[in-house]
Amino acid sequence: MAREDFYIHDDDPPGKQRILREGLRLFAQKGLSATSIRDIAAAAELSNPALYKHFRTKDDLALALFERAYREVLRRLTAATAREHGFAAKFRAYIVILAEFYDEHPHAMMFTTDNLAALWPHVPEKLRQRTVITLLRELLSDGRRDGLVGNRADPELQIALVTGMLNQITRQLYLGALGGPAGKYTDGIERILRSGLT
Repeated sequence: MAREDFYIHDDDPPGKQRILREGLRLFAQKGLSATSIRDIAAAAELSNPALYKHFRTKDDLALALFERAYREVLRRLTAATAREHGFAAKFRAYIVILAEFYDEHPHAMMFTTDNLAALWPHVPEKLRQRTVITLLRELLSDGRRDGLVGNRADPELQIALVTGMLNQITRQLYLGALGGPAGKYTDGIERILRSGLT
């Protein structure tokens, strides 16, 4: 049976599972700097020493959660775009997968996007070799080659357009400024982005 919380591994002991689950929720809701070890331990119904048995510091916990979430998003995006043919289908799959991931794991999505700048410098080199952005860069390059993405705009600005819109939509959903689920916005997001990329 597949585990609902991808960031919990089968060999994680029950206490560690609670730490991961509550740590992710608190980091997403309160922010990394505003969440203390004491907050996480209390939410996980553990003592501070019990938490330190699994993670030396709050930053170690944050990095473990970040890596697990980022790898899962990348895995899903890679698999979904590989199944499709042509820029239009691959680009739609990219948007749909991110919306589905948000709908299934809003805390993981917000935590990952909100803490990318702080945590990315600490991820293993292997994780940096293939990223969500490299996948998008390749996708947009295919779109330019096929004449479906404009050639006159700076490719990095096109990446910023896509990631900025997707990140802002999920933030608005998380804060309640937009009603969910994220999946109901995929057609509109795709239309706006395709228009902006031509």
